[in-house]
Amino acid sequence: MIKTLLFASLVFPMFAHGAFRGSIEFTPQEISDHQTDVDTIVPAAAECLKKTYDKHLAFHRRYGISPFYGDQSKFSKLTYDQKKAYVRSLGKNENLVDQMETISCVGLAMRCLSQGFIAVKKEKLWKRIEAHLKLNAVDGTALQYSLRKLGWKTLYWNPQISMNEEWDRQEKLRNPENRQRSWGWHAYRWATIQKMGMYYDNAVDDKSTLVNFKTTQPLALKNLPFFLGTAHTGYHVFPGRNGQVIESHSLRNITDITTIESSEFNPLKPNGGPQGTMYSGLMSVPPGYGF
Repeated sequence: MIKTLLFASLVFPMFAHGAFRGSIEFTPQEISDHQTDVDTIVPAAAECLKKTYDKHLAFHRRYGISPFYGDQSKFSKLTYDQKKAYVRSLGKNENLVDQMETISCVGLAMRCLSQGFIAVKKEKLWKRIEAHLKLNAVDGTALQYSLRKLGWKTLYWNPQISMNEEWDRQEKLRNPENRQRSWGWHAYRWATIQKMGMYYDNAVDDKSTLVNFKTTQPLALKNLPFFLGTAHTGYHVFPGRNGQVIESHSLRNITDITTIESSEFNPLKPNGGPQGTMYSGLMSVPPGYGF
């Protein structure tokens, strides 16, 4: 373990904690108000997730394409006229383009959390959170950092700690150049949590509730009406409700019904979420929900 930490600190200093740009703080009154507001924010955010997913499914079933397209997809890079031409080439009505909008994993989380803050008339507070998030390249862990300052709890999740080094090995074989920062650094993150109580720039409040559950979903999540998860140091962001992950994917084609998909939070279980070999990260849960 000592060798792992030493190697990581020498070779990968950019992944030490303390890396967020800028700062964000809240007054004692704002934090106190949020404890009350969360009773409205949480159901509003959860309802937004449900409506967005339902809209995606209904639209796709009717037209064979999603009303959402990933912000990093080939479709998103087309001009308006090119988008129409592409939809037309699929045998669809080109005017469907006017009903479509971009989405991303963190974009879905922001979309629905913003609805919660709007519901309690705290748009200015949300704008500050959003500004800090954008300052940090819309990294999901920066969003979790802000939420913790408002009283949310941060939990480390990992279905099987004993697999950390093997997962690291597999990821480096699959993606030697670590494009898009997709490596999980599973062994290193776990070591820094054990030693410093930190995951990247986030303090970890709970390192046991969502750990070593293998393929049995933690009961605590099933009763949670809204949560915000990140995987692999913010590489992927996945909001969810009542144990179900609802996640968006930035690169999927508009014909792909999994552009937005729902699955049980259970990363080692077949068809469990988050999708795409995501093995560890952070979970943010709102104050007042038993954590």
